[in-house]
Order: sequence, then structure tokens, then C-alpha cells
Amino acid sequence: MASGRLARALVWEERWMMPIAELATLLLLAAPMPQPGIRHPVLPVQVSAQAAAALREELAPVLGMDEERLVALVPVQSGLYFVGCPNCNEGRQEGQFDDSGNLSQRKCWRIERPDEMRCRYCQHVYPSERYPMTGRLEVKNPRGEIHTYPYWADQKGYRYYFAARIDYHKIRYLESAANKLARIYAATGDRTCARRAALLLHRFAEVFPGYCYHFDFPFRQKEIYEGDVAPKDLLGNFRTARWTWWAYMDVPWPLIQAYDQLVPSGELERLSRETGKDVAGEIRRFFTLAVDGVLANREDYCNMSPVMWADVIRAGRVLGRPDYVHTAVGRLDRLTTEYFFSDGSWHEGAPSYHQQVAGALRNVFVAAQGYSDPPGYTHPETGRRFDNLDIEASFPTVKAAQRFLELMRLPNGRFVPVHDTWWNNGGRALEESKPFLLPALGHACLGQGQDDEQLQAHLTWSPGHGHLHYDGLSLILFAHGKELLSDLGYTHTRQHAATLATAMHNTVLIEGRNQVAGRGARSTFGRLRYFDAHDPGCQIVSVDNPEVYPDLAKRYRRTLALVGAEGSSGYLLDVFEVEGGERHDYFLHGSADEEQQARAEMDGQALSLAPVESLLPPEVQFTPARHEQEGVRELATPGYAYGYFGGLSRVPLSRTGICQVSYLLPETPIRLQAHFAVSPGDELVLGHGPAVRGARENDAKLAECRRAFALLRRPGPRSRFVSVIEPVKGTPVVAGVRRVEIPGASEAFEIELAGGRRDLLLLDARSARGTWNGRPLAATAEWALIRTRGNALLGATLVQGQLSWGDLKLESEPRGPHRLLAVDRAGRSLLVEGRFHPEAGSVITLDHAGKRISPYTVVSATEAGANTRVVVAEEPGFEWNAGNQTATFLFAPGGKFQGEHVVGQIPVARATR
Repeated sequence: MASGRLARALVWEERWMMPIAELATLLLLAAPMPQPGIRHPVLPVQVSAQAAAALREELAPVLGMDEERLVALVPVQSGLYFVGCPNCNEGRQEGQFDDSGNLSQRKCWRIERPDEMRCRYCQHVYPSERYPMTGRLEVKNPRGEIHTYPYWADQKGYRYYFAARIDYHKIRYLESAANKLARIYAATGDRTCARRAALLLHRFAEVFPGYCYHFDFPFRQKEIYEGDVAPKDLLGNFRTARWTWWAYMDVPWPLIQAYDQLVPSGELERLSRETGKDVAGEIRRFFTLAVDGVLANREDYCNMSPVMWADVIRAGRVLGRPDYVHTAVGRLDRLTTEYFFSDGSWHEGAPSYHQQVAGALRNVFVAAQGYSDPPGYTHPETGRRFDNLDIEASFPTVKAAQRFLELMRLPNGRFVPVHDTWWNNGGRALEESKPFLLPALGHACLGQGQDDEQLQAHLTWSPGHGHLHYDGLSLILFAHGKELLSDLGYTHTRQHAATLATAMHNTVLIEGRNQVAGRGARSTFGRLRYFDAHDPGCQIVSVDNPEVYPDLAKRYRRTLALVGAEGSSGYLLDVFEVEGGERHDYFLHGSADEEQQARAEMDGQALSLAPVESLLPPEVQFTPARHEQEGVRELATPGYAYGYFGGLSRVPLSRTGICQVSYLLPETPIRLQAHFAVSPGDELVLGHGPAVRGARENDAKLAECRRAFALLRRPGPRSRFVSVIEPVKGTPVVAGVRRVEIPGASEAFEIELAGGRRDLLLLDARSARGTWNGRPLAATAEWALIRTRGNALLGATLVQGQLSWGDLKLESEPRGPHRLLAVDRAGRSLLVEGRFHPEAGSVITLDHAGKRISPYTVVSATEAGANTRVVVAEEPGFEWNAGNQTATFLFAPGGKFQGEHVVGQIPVARATR
């Protein structure tokens, strides 16, 4: 005889093989019966008299239609959403017939002419003699009936199901109408509205069991499935839909809510007497079939999961199904740990999707708030019981997630457009910009200023999981109220692939190759070296990220410093070091909001650039994408993304010096000036690439939107790109940049500023000796900056080493490594071997056996016998087994690392006058 656990597994395996209709019946029989005497509305709606009057006006066509005609509008077949207009190339993602908002103001489909629709762009009307639906797809629906789907096919055989798209309009319109009629009844007691809502609910209950399952995705041939579908045959990511186009949205909550409001009206009983049917019972069975069909999918814990969970919880409450509530609530633990980073960042790294998930989780909490199981009920599998449920406090990750949204905003309120973030998403504008670090995600901001004088420089080393861009060590710069160095963000247009490409980001490409991205333990996260923002005169961050070019890059490091300057927003020092590969391309892309003109000069003279047709390698054939789904795979071909560039001109550089590129905006004193350190053999390229944003998600407008860029190309295998980048409003503060010779320093640069100020940057000074600005200078340092006016010291910053200039003496030596001994997650502390005294507010790093770096912000460091206990601001994020030296990550991106774990710090030394 099988064990109890095995028997349960065998039962589930049998269920997994069953068609969903049979499974739903089985689950319905096994589920607790709806609570007798449940009082409706369980979840009452609040509708003001004014709102009810507006709804009545909106629904005038529905209220003026006879009942028989209204009911006949409900389609007997499932609809399809992604059906494009072959008559034009406007819009995006086969969404030319999309309608939303007020029912009386829709443009593509109107109830007065229910059997036709028109394109919102070209106004072509369907059905159309130009595109006749002569094709026929016949399928047997889940009830065994034959359904016919007519279509028109283009020359390549791609099918356009116009009639099914019209049916989709009808379903969505009538679903919304039923909900709004019920709301009017709830507010006014108008039984006429209740009656019509009841008629629509019952008709949907009659036809839904015959709706076919389908795969409905843009630019992919639509699939409409025969008969019922077993859970094992459902596509991943909830892509087998029935009620909508995505099964995450297949819980018909608007209708369930309408039912909840209508029960007290008596109209369901009245309709039962007229039809001789159990109308309320049929409606509940419809809802149960729909919910069970959704829950039959394999849970993948994606950004849409909590959207669905909230609907499932509400359905469970209205239908008296506590098992639904338990199922949804039971999935929260895993999502809020494994799919968030320990700093509260959603694992996809994109603020838009972070906002979606955080908002959906709040909806889950609201949906469950105050819920109690029926008397005597405990969940049969978990043994849990809910009473007066209040679950928000149990998930502190969600509170941390709100902090992420507060941080990841540009001064104008937009979200920082990293990864697949919509450029126009965001919140309120900031009054002040401050530096911050999201250590688990891998993102830093150097920031300063208030109101219109805010500046933010963002550096990202998070690959994102799901909605990623190939953007390791990419830079975004905002100043003077504008994005001056942009990331394109998200789009569903045919330039989607372009927005992902490394070549469209402000970073360095090796041999024209796209970066790679990895997941989990093989993730391509970068490694923070140091972050210090204590001194407003010089904030600095440095990150290694060779993982994005595996087996090619031995070094891939970017160090950014935001340097304050009186009377301006300051300037940015950018040092990008690359080792590996035969060619390195350093990109700076300008604004994606406004088209700039790029101009180049050297030694005060305009450079003469020669036109060039293309940057594509000779062997690469570039084919413009026709839609969103094309072009992504091709990015793996070295140089392919360069096919997106146009308006190209280039100049070879034959001498050492400083090349200045200005990004000019028309009719404004705001511009960007970048001073590049160049050497013989370098090549400068100016041109433009996609800007995307101005097209407002319309494919036909993309060609009108361009973004200026400068590309500094250098032969490998080793490069150090050094740039001084200034956001300018009016007269530049940076008057000039020049190389200076300091014996013992690999490179040295003097930055001359207005008002008699001079700054000195030293790079890789192994034993520098000399005189600068009238005083003896000595340095052994990785990176050092001295800021002066006249010969008076304003401030200095030093990384790894020693620095002296006149009376100035600075020292910054690495601290550690110290072996990790213990971790207290509850107390947020690390116990490390030996004496270790990092400054409060500074950032330390924990090396997980050479596999990953975890940065933490120090709260305090105190002696614990011969060792040191370091309290940190962040959740450590992993469980530590000291016996076998293993860290097991509880949060994204997961992973388990065994070996010696050590804590250390590259401290940044500072001096101010």
C-alpha cells in the first residue's frame, strides 16, 4: 500500500492529467461548501450619488436597449485581444483596436454598432472588403460544440481574427457594464439596473463553459485549443487563457463583485423563477470554474502573481471558499523573499515593475484584511486557520519596497529608467537629491542640490531578472531639470530590441559585443569596491563587473566621482578601465527626451569629421525589426546593434590631448560638455540612435525620434577612459582640462574651474613625486583628487594609499580581510575575526568565497572579545553555517556558497578645509 504522502502525490498526478473542467468539478466536490447564510455584500462598494448619476449617463445605451437584445450581445465564443490592423503600420504590439476608459467615449468599438470596429489610427473599419475573413478555423470547444473563428491571412499566412477581436470588445464592455449596473443598484437601489446586471451575469454563466482556451500573444500565430485542457498542458507564464488574453487576469472579478452587490436585490431569484433554473448556482459555478482554471496553472511568482492573488482572495470571500484565500495567502512568503532582494528591491530591477508588484501586494493585503475562516475550518493541508486576518505586518519586505520607490526617482519625479522601466512612470518631484546605495540590487546614486539645481548620477551593476537590459556599469545623468545622459527605458514598439542592447547604454562595449546576463548563482552582478558620499565636495563609487563579458574581460571597472563646484551643479569624473578584447567602445548617449546636436573640438578648434555610412562590421547584415518580438536574438551577433545608428561621422585622433564634445539643446542654455582624454590611435564617432520616447509608443513615429551620441573607440587589450563631464547652464564652470606630468603617476589631469579654482586628479600613482601648484606632492594611491583655489586647499579625497601636498597628509589603507564567524539576522550583525573598526555610515563588503560580494552599511563596530561585532543597516540576506562555511541566500538572486567568507573595506580618506 502506498504511504499517505505517496497516495496524495498520486492523486495530484491524476488531477494534473485531468481536463480542467473535470478537475474543477472534483475540486468543487472536495472544497468546503459555501458558507450557509453568508451575508452579501461581503465586500460592499462605496458609490456616491454623483458617481452613480455619472455611471447612469455612461450606461444610457445599455439601459435604453431591450433585454433580449442586450443579452444577445454576449458572445458565445471566447475573444482574442492581439489582433492588429493590416491597413497601417501605426500603434504598437497589435494594439490598434485597444479601447479603455469610459464606456461612452470609446473610439474603436461602440455598442451602437456592435458588429464592427475601427482602427484608432487609420480609422479603417472591420469587417472589411479589403481584408475579407475568408479563412475558417473550426475547433471543438470544452463542451464538445463546434466553434468557428473566421480570419484574414496575409501573404506569409499570418492570421487576423477580426471577428474574435470584436467579440473581445463585447466581452470587456459587457463585463464592465454589469459591474457598473450593480454599483448603481448598490448606491440607489434601482432594481432596473440590478435586473440588467443579473441578466448579463447569467448569460455569461451560460456561455463561459463553452469558451475555448487560447494562446493570444502579439505577433505570434494565435492558437485556439480543442476541447478542455489538462493542467499539464497549460503553457508557462499563464499564457493559456480563456476569459482574457492572459490567465493572470482570468478571474472575472468585476462580475464577481457585481454578483456580491446583486444578491440582496432579489433579482437572481426572480430570474430563477422566470427561467426555471438555479441562476445564482449557475453563476457561482461559472466563477468557480474560472478561478479553478487560473489556479490550475503552475505558479511562477512573477510580477503579475499578486494581481491574480488579490482577485482569488476576493473571489474566495464572496463565494465562501476559504481554500481560495489560503491558497493565495500561502504563496506570499516565497514571493517576498526569493523574488525580492534583501534591500527591498524587486528582482527584475526595473522601478516600473517594482511599483506594479508593490502596489499589487498592497491590494492583496487589503483584499485579505479582516477575513476570518468559517467556524471550525482549518486548511486540510497546512492546518492553518485565519481569524481577523491582518497580514501586512508579517511581510517587512513590502515596507522596504516602498523605500525603493522613494529612492529611485529623478528630480522631476520620474523613476530612474533602468531596465524595462517606462520613462514616464514616477511620482512627485523631489525637493532635494541625496546620494544612496541599493547594495543588494546593485545600484548607486551620487546626488546633490535642491529644487532646480539638483544633480543625480546613477550607476547600475544589476543585470535584472526578467525585464533586463544588457547594461552593466551604465551611467544615467540628470541635471538642470533634464536627463542629459539617458537610458531609453521600456517600449513595446519595434525598437524594443534596441533598448536592450549594450550599445544603447552609457557604458563600454568590448569588440562590439553585447553583454551577457545570468541568473541565480551564475548571475552577472557586479562587485562594489567602495562607495563613499560623506563629503559633499566629492562623492565616489567604484564597481567591478567583468562578469558581463565572461572569458573576455579580465578587468571591467568604472569609478565615478561627483565633484562639487561653487555656483554650479558640479562635474563628474568618469574613469572606466577595461582589459581584454581587441577593441573598446566608450559610449555617451545624450537626452532621449529632446534631440541634441553633438559638436566636437580639440585645443579650441572644431574637429573635422568625415561622414561614414555605417558602423556595422562588413560581415553583419542588419535587418530592421518589424515589431517588438524581432531583433533580440540578433543582439548576440557582435556589432549587430550598431545597425541602429545613423547620421554618422568620424575622425581618427593622432595626438595626445583632451577632446571636448558638447551636446547642445535648441533654444536653451542647458547643455552637456564632456572632456575626453584621448591618445594616438583613438577614433571619435558622432551620430544618432533611437530615442523611442517621443514616438509615444507609435511605431510609425519612431523614425522622427533621435538621440545624439559620442563614441570614443580605442584598440585593446587595455584601456582607461577618463572623462570630465559637466552639465552646463549658461557659462561652463569647467574652463579647461589638461594632462599634466607627475612622475610616478600613471595619469594625472588638472581641471581648471571658474573663480581661480584648480583640481588635480591622480590615477594609479604608485610612487608619485613632484611639485604641483607651488607645493611638493607625493602620492602612492589608486585614486586621488586635490581641490584648490589659488594655492589654498578646499578638500581632498584619497583611495588606497597615501597622499601629501604641502601640509596635507592623508592615508587610506585597506581594512581586512577578516574571516566571517557568525551572522545574526535578527540583530543585523556580523561577527568577524580580529579587530575591525570601520567608520559608522561607511560601506563594508562581504566576499562569499570569491563568488559574490554583499555590501553593507555600518551602524556600529564593537569589540567582542578578540573579535568584532559589526551591526549593519541592511538585512544580511543569508543563513550562515559556520561549521561548513556555507552561506545560503534567502532572498534574490538565491544561491549557496561554500568556502572562506571574509569581510573587508577599501576606505576612502577625506580632508576638508
